[in-house]
Amino acid sequence: MRLCTFLVVLASVSAACGGGGNADGALPASSSETSSTSAAPTTTVTTTTVPPTTVPLEPVLFDARGPWPVGIATLDLGDRQADVYYPAVVEPGAETEIFDSLSVFPEELQAFIPDELTGLFDMTAHRDATPAGGQPYPVLAYSHGFGGFRQVASFHTAHVASWGFVVVSTDHLERGIAAQARGELGGGAENQDVLDVLAALDALAAHPELGSIADLERVAITGHSAGGWTAARAAAEEVIDVYLSIAAGAPDPVTQKPAMVFIGENDQTVVAARSYELFDQLDDAVLINIEGAGHNSFSDSCEDIYELGGLDVLVDLIGPDQVERAEDGCVPPFIEPQGAYDTLNHYTVQFLLARFVDPDTAGPLIDTSDLITSLADFRVVGDPLG
Repeated sequence: MRLCTFLVVLASVSAACGGGGNADGALPASSSETSSTSAAPTTTVTTTTVPPTTVPLEPVLFDARGPWPVGIATLDLGDRQADVYYPAVVEPGAETEIFDSLSVFPEELQAFIPDELTGLFDMTAHRDATPAGGQPYPVLAYSHGFGGFRQVASFHTAHVASWGFVVVSTDHLERGIAAQARGELGGGAENQDVLDVLAALDALAAHPELGSIADLERVAITGHSAGGWTAARAAAEEVIDVYLSIAAGAPDPVTQKPAMVFIGENDQTVVAARSYELFDQLDDAVLINIEGAGHNSFSDSCEDIYELGGLDVLVDLIGPDQVERAEDGCVPPFIEPQGAYDTLNHYTVQFLLARFVDPDTAGPLIDTSDLITSLADFRVVGDPLG
């Protein structure tokens, strides 16, 4: 499993600073400012999409790993890269990719990182494995938040790929970990993050092996924090069919395409009300508000922070305010991260299967509070599953 890494911790800190993105693309306010936003509406759990029937529909869960082994390959986008996770053919006993988190930090600053807080973690995917043939697979693009990097949510990207999807996660250098460390956040072309996503999709289509298994006629996009804001804006592009927003706010205007909105109930960085602003404007959407989750409950680092019991060891290095932001969602009384991971993975896979593969295989859309982890709110409007 993953070992605690200073890099991933810093990503949590920076992503917390970046939040869901303001309408003008600027950095959101600090947690003390955003927490003053009005609280989310009183939670009510409703299920509106299960059709009337005399035989109860059995729930189908996708929180466990899917049937495909997962490969990982890297696309060259010029000055940045994107990783692709895909269904693969893997020899028994083949080793998975081990990611050295120190490698994404600026080389000139690596010496300042405490040795005990660096390490490696398992991507649960096989480097350059043979793609599984037989069919083209739907595509999911993933966008990271401020202070992040393309490998920041492998618990999610590799999981979705294991259910028969090609997942592409690109670097956004202008808001990435290196820019954060150097104090150089910002810059780039207008809508650079959306351009990054489109460039990654183009590179995927042109890849001599992966292009043949990636179905660019069936494309979704998702993202966490500022990446969720990217996803909601990129949804306006013709190539995108549906989108998912994780702990993010609403752009102006909101694109009317089928969507899922994930919320951490106790998010102190992008408070729940900002995600409700997005959901309330959508015609066909699902809202999943995870009880007890916080802003960073949707990143790889959260599990490590939870196991450490917090980041007190970093107070002298980055200050108490930054530590508090990094711990948003990742220390008690927040829920254990695995509950948020499993809920995000389940609903994402179910949504994509229903939209792109087979609604019957996806099963009924229900509140999974009694099956995975408790939801503070579950709502459906319109016909998001099609």
